[in-house]
Amino acid sequence: MKLIRAHRWREILGALIMVAVLSPLATGLPALAADQSLVFEALGVLQQHYVDPIDPVKMLNAALAGVRAQLSTGGITATLSDISSDVSESEARRIFVERFTSAVSAGQGSITDTQLAHAAIRGMTESFKDSHTGFLTPQQNAERRQRQRGQAGFSGIGIILGPRDGKFFVMATIPGGPAEAAGVKEFDRILRINDVSTSGMQVDQVSGMVRGPSATQVTLTLQRPGVTDPVVLSVTRASISIPSILRSEIFEGGVGYIKLYQFVERTGRDFRGVVSQMQGQGMRALVLDLRGNSGGYLTELNSVLNAIMPTGLPVYTEIRKGGTTRVFRTLGPALLPASVPMVVLIDENSASAAELLAMAVKEHRRGQLIGEKTAGAVEASLLLDLTDGSALSVTTFRLASGMGVRLEGAGVEPDMPTALTTADMEAGQDKPLGTAVRLVRQYLALLAR
Repeated sequence: MKLIRAHRWREILGALIMVAVLSPLATGLPALAADQSLVFEALGVLQQHYVDPIDPVKMLNAALAGVRAQLSTGGITATLSDISSDVSESEARRIFVERFTSAVSAGQGSITDTQLAHAAIRGMTESFKDSHTGFLTPQQNAERRQRQRGQAGFSGIGIILGPRDGKFFVMATIPGGPAEAAGVKEFDRILRINDVSTSGMQVDQVSGMVRGPSATQVTLTLQRPGVTDPVVLSVTRASISIPSILRSEIFEGGVGYIKLYQFVERTGRDFRGVVSQMQGQGMRALVLDLRGNSGGYLTELNSVLNAIMPTGLPVYTEIRKGGTTRVFRTLGPALLPASVPMVVLIDENSASAAELLAMAVKEHRRGQLIGEKTAGAVEASLLLDLTDGSALSVTTFRLASGMGVRLEGAGVEPDMPTALTTADMEAGQDKPLGTAVRLVRQYLALLAR
């Protein structure tokens, strides 16, 4: 099954640096030691599956660049010159082994063979400058499997963390998670974690500190909008499962709101269930929030598109090797009638499947887009395991909108640009959401005339 995923290889979800990769499940693999043979294994996978032909010598030079970067991070200087571009692949492989062996010696035990092999593979994948080709460590690979199954893949406090201007805000709490139960709120700013200030920290450090074994506690000092004194809460970590829908409710006047966070297994079923329930509760318009949605299964995207779009519309295009194309159209009947006004919220972290959905809405004038330009990360990929338990995401074909517009590197522009600023979050105001709700209420008022 072909998948689409986000452009960012790291996404902070609760206490996890979550890799936003969605792929077919496979039997779990143990994390094993690796060396240059894993680099050659990865090269073979790329040669076999990548959408375009690749130059193996160029790939091995990119791998050497990754090794040099890893050594440099450890404060180690080593002369690892590039391989000449005019040598054969077999000769390039032989030279790479020599260079890799020299790197291992230079590491002097402070950097392992496995770290160097992973750095080499990461160097190869980063050289593509491709949003859907990347590397997952064994730990990241194991966690994404659990996430795909809808199971707990990690333990933490259950928040979505948003870094802005050197500050760290809670963008949402995971429904039913420890943070929600402890009273953590949207737009709380994390000032301290266990008496350690977050000032000057990187995102990885903050997420690493709130993450930890189940049943252990972490103390958060929070600056809450509208509250003068900091709020101090103790949160007991637990296993976290992230649902497709983070929030759904009906605002005054019959305005439905759904925050659709990812396209994983059963997303389409869950989305349809929520829409049906809200229709039964008198929903007259819908605000669909795709902010932070990093993508997922094409099949689940299809299910959501079929629910909200009229029948027979071209919604996205597959572009295969050789330029052959296949256009996908919606299958009806739609669950949400075309007469129901709809607004879609997007931001810079809306990627992949979320971008295709937003573009389909825009191209067919099914609704208005409010927010910020999307990520511009729209390709299709497979995620393939390597023998040490790590994995490669490999772009296998290109994707475009239903009308053939390529979104990779370009993104989707909103009809009404509205950014969620740091000042907004500090004030506890979601201005893009407020704008969306006002807009659909105006539509409803016009329909009532």
